[in-house]
Amino acid sequence: MSTTSEFRGFDLVRRGYERQQVDHYLRALAEAGSPPPPPAFEIVRRGYDCEQVDARIAELLRGRGTRG
Repeated sequence: MSTTSEFRGFDLVRRGYERQQVDHYLRALAEAGSPPPPPAFEIVRRGYDCEQVDARIAELLRGRGTRG
């Protein structure tokens, strides 16, 4: 998961981050000149795996020279 071209998405889990919120945040992160404020995603049934999302956001923020 070190580069964008290698990223394949997140696993769906029984209880995880709300998918649309994560997708929206990642789009905003990609488009923003400065990173949007840290997210507070809702935990829902059949959401994205929280650990994978957190790791991906940290990776993207590191790639921007921002602490994640």
